Amino acid sequence: MMAQNRTVDQSAISQQLSSRAGSKAENFNAVIKKELADNFPAIKSIVPKHMTPERLARITLTAISRTPKLAECTPASIVGAVMNCATLGLEPNLIGHAYLVPFWNSKAKVMECQFQIGYKGYLDLIRRTGDVSKVFAETVYENDLFVYVKGEDKRMLHIPFDQLHLLENFVPRKEGGFLDLMLEAAIAEIKKRDPRDQGKPVRYYSAYRLKDGSFDFVTMTYEQVLAHAKRFSKNKDKQTGELTGTWVDHFDAMAKKTCIKEMAKLMPISIEIQEKLTTDEAVLKLRKDNGIESDSIFDVDYRVVEDEEPQQEDGANAE
Repeated sequence: MMAQNRTVDQSAISQQLSSRAGSKAENFNAVIKKELADNFPAIKSIVPKHMTPERLARITLTAISRTPKLAECTPASIVGAVMNCATLGLEPNLIGHAYLVPFWNSKAKVMECQFQIGYKGYLDLIRRTGDVSKVFAETVYENDLFVYVKGEDKRMLHIPFDQLHLLENFVPRKEGGFLDLMLEAAIAEIKKRDPRDQGKPVRYYSAYRLKDGSFDFVTMTYEQVLAHAKRFSKNKDKQTGELTGTWVDHFDAMAKKTCIKEMAKLMPISIEIQEKLTTDEAVLKLRKDNGIESDSIFDVDYRVVEDEEPQQEDGANAE
């Protein structure tokens, strides 16, 4: 009988805890919905017509269901990030346009939601400038053919591994110049290796062409991107200093985003688009004057939070 009573007591406790957890989640969802509804008039005139407070709430709650740690973030930082998604026309965590990432702010001792633009979001924003006819980013694999020339006559050619058989009988033109000679040498080098697959990622690039015909690109090797990430990313393990979070889970996407960000600095794009790009990797908060202010992660010590509990101490090393 005693064992049976103990079982009943444990079941009751379990139900009580489950009820409390459910109630907490419902309260949090209600707070988020109310905050979004209250603040929506501030941005209503600049968001797409299909965007409503209800849709924003659905997007937010979907993001939270996919990343439960977001439920521990301050409602203000979540609402600020979602409102920014709306003003930029980028839906979070959908197809790589933007992400809501939970971070531990070691100075304020709170969890906050950081807004991050994905590389597809960067491309989308740049395309909206009106002056850009093409913009793209790609990964170059070990056995792809990739040659480029910088300077006044910028040239770049990338042929994926599975298309190299089309160059089996390639003969450089006499008047072809450096690019043809480089192609011949690159093809010979690949043939010497006689690879069976595309190999590992070794380089990344982004490129654009304006409507007036102007063309430029940025390319970085795997090693250059890795060094850049280790220098600037706050997503690092506290003990080992190794990269964590998106740089581990989505390295290729982050590498392409890095190339795009470097390229965007040199592009003749509008001040408006440049200002939108500066909201990347920031904690955004609504102001009383109906604007959005940004706390860049480069001004505050943050660390990405995945499954572990937040620690009550500095979670990321400064550069």
